[in-house]
Amino acid sequence: MKIVQVSPYSMDRPGGVQAHIRDLAIWLRHEGHEVRIVSPPGTGDLEGGMALGSFRTMKLHGTAFEISRAGRREVRSCLDDLRNWGAEVMHLHTPWTPMLAWQVWRGLSIPSVATFHATLPEGSGFDPFRWYIHRAARYFNRRLDAVLVPSRAPQSQWQALGFDPVPQISPPAIDLSRWSAARVPKQGGPHVVFMGRLEERKGARVLLEAWARIAAALPEAQLTIAGDGGLKQELIQFTQEQALQRVQFLPPPSDDEAPKLVASGDFFAAPAIGGESFGLVLIEAMSAGALPIAAANPGYETVLSGGGEALLVPPSDPTALAEKVIELTRDVDRQSQLLTWAATHAKSFDVSTVGPSLVKVFQQAISRAE
Repeated sequence: MKIVQVSPYSMDRPGGVQAHIRDLAIWLRHEGHEVRIVSPPGTGDLEGGMALGSFRTMKLHGTAFEISRAGRREVRSCLDDLRNWGAEVMHLHTPWTPMLAWQVWRGLSIPSVATFHATLPEGSGFDPFRWYIHRAARYFNRRLDAVLVPSRAPQSQWQALGFDPVPQISPPAIDLSRWSAARVPKQGGPHVVFMGRLEERKGARVLLEAWARIAAALPEAQLTIAGDGGLKQELIQFTQEQALQRVQFLPPPSDDEAPKLVASGDFFAAPAIGGESFGLVLIEAMSAGALPIAAANPGYETVLSGGGEALLVPPSDPTALAEKVIELTRDVDRQSQLLTWAATHAKSFDVSTVGPSLVKVFQQAISRAE
């Protein structure tokens, strides 16, 4: 097959959607398929990358995202290239993000599948953003050959809103080999790692509130917070005002550096208070040998099911987060059991496991058009 992947985000910016697109493309090529990746500028040396249009970053509902678009000439040139190449099926990623994906999809008119990686915004009263997202979801759901979501958490939202058909569940397809290859023997006291955007929704503030209790109970414990965002200076100031010990802030790591950073941790803290449709960072951490301690939001509960429930704590509860880290540090046998479970569980999300089901979805979309 000749498959077009359309990203709403620059492929140079770290993120779960970009990792999914990149790793899936590499696996698809290894399986004999051809792949082109259309995204806003920043593809660099990405194989099959096609930079299109421009983007700007916006912040809404406590998170940052990109809005992208391209001029008519640019779109026309891109579409001509894809037609001449022989594109057979398109895989859109979160196409309600304005508006590059919609421009390419509308113009190319080939069998199309979409993965909506985010949850639908919730709340009461009229919210223009929520109204737009729900309307866009309904629009695409009626017109695409298949709609996919990463877990039961967003699927239940679509179901509750009466969408027909209900989206299929398809976890992100990630090559976990570089994460497992980064594993290293742990040394010294427990090292807790947080890696992500420094915004309210991701819960870094909750982690810092928990840290005073952790540091007092575990004198050799260290905390690394790697990331950037609007809360960074406020979090640094909070750390100084509270005289929190053994805390370091690092910039967002590169794709090559991220597995090494996560693998250096005994624990990976994921205290996101909500808005998570899945938990890719948890899977990466488990592959790298770091035990995730995660807030029990619907997305993270999807990943840490079964034996992983022991790693969940109530969202926005710094005391519960601290107690979980302290408890598992002191119970070495329990920690070892959970690490064994985590390594096995993570493998079920590898691209080699998830990829074949996506190929089947693409083939079915093509068959319907014949």
